[in-house]
Amino acid sequence: MDLNIHDFAEVINFNIDNGIKRSILGLGPSGIGKSAIAYDIAQSRNMGFIDLRLLLFTETELKGIPFPSEDNLHTMWLHNDILPREDRDGERGILLIEEITSASKRVQAAAYQLIHDRKLGSYTLPEGWYIVALGNRLDDNGVYTEMPAPLANRFEIHNISYDLDQWKKDFAYPNKINEAVIAYLNFKPVAFHNFDPEGESLRFASPRTWEAVSDIMNTGKLDIGSKLLRAKIEANIGEMEAVPFLAFLKEREAVDVVDQIMDGTYKEVPERDDIKYILISSLVYKLTEAGLPKDKFVNVINYMLLMDAEFTALAIEDLKAANSPTEINRLLLMEVDSPELELFISNNKSLLE
Repeated sequence: MDLNIHDFAEVINFNIDNGIKRSILGLGPSGIGKSAIAYDIAQSRNMGFIDLRLLLFTETELKGIPFPSEDNLHTMWLHNDILPREDRDGERGILLIEEITSASKRVQAAAYQLIHDRKLGSYTLPEGWYIVALGNRLDDNGVYTEMPAPLANRFEIHNISYDLDQWKKDFAYPNKINEAVIAYLNFKPVAFHNFDPEGESLRFASPRTWEAVSDIMNTGKLDIGSKLLRAKIEANIGEMEAVPFLAFLKEREAVDVVDQIMDGTYKEVPERDDIKYILISSLVYKLTEAGLPKDKFVNVINYMLLMDAEFTALAIEDLKAANSPTEINRLLLMEVDSPELELFISNNKSLLE
């Protein structure tokens, strides 16, 4: 059973809420937000957070430097200062162990004691701290070291996959990801994460790299035909995705009827699907930024009802992702007086859940 990032957050929160100290291991492709979700949980709970990137450590650096006891009869360990300390990092927190499946077997073995016993040499993890480990699977990227079975058996292991709809709801709209990026991903969902483990390119599209493209677009400082814009977008998502995305941007520039749709003066429905996706994302952003004015909301919904049901459903889903679902439901049921909407809702009742 694969989880999306939202589901994985619930897994971590459940353990914290119920004091379950069994370590969690999340496995999934790069760039989908695994690390960010653990950090966000710690921030929202006002907990400490330490990011331990296992790939950067040797066995000795992780376990600590050995030195003789005062009586020269025992070996003591000078543990690494990155490990959580109550006096410095707080009584409660998340220790995030990154890249566990990319570390060498010797380093994995050194981490075994920390994960199993919550100790490492003479070091003991504070009682209020929780361990979350992250890694990639064999087919996620080229750096993979199989974990020993005894180590894997000490984890609660979850496979994590990418989920475009959840990403839009939990991240893209709240963080103002550029509307052209969302429109393109609605139009071409397979572009959300296109890593090919057999491919030769180091650049691929992922939620992380689409966020970077959004940051570039949101500056508003580069023209669509700019060589620099193409270079920067290609450097993030690769040539295979950059070329069609830039072509999509040129089409978006030609769409200038959004304000007319919101005013109720434009009724023509485009034949091409890519233009429909562009209109949907632009309308969702404009309505949201305007504060969902009743008259413009009604005009937009009536316009979307002229399209095929799949596009109407997408518009409503994205409006609910960008705003309060309860408020969108209220506006649909109380403000839009339309037989077409009544028929649409009767055929798509799940949209109001």
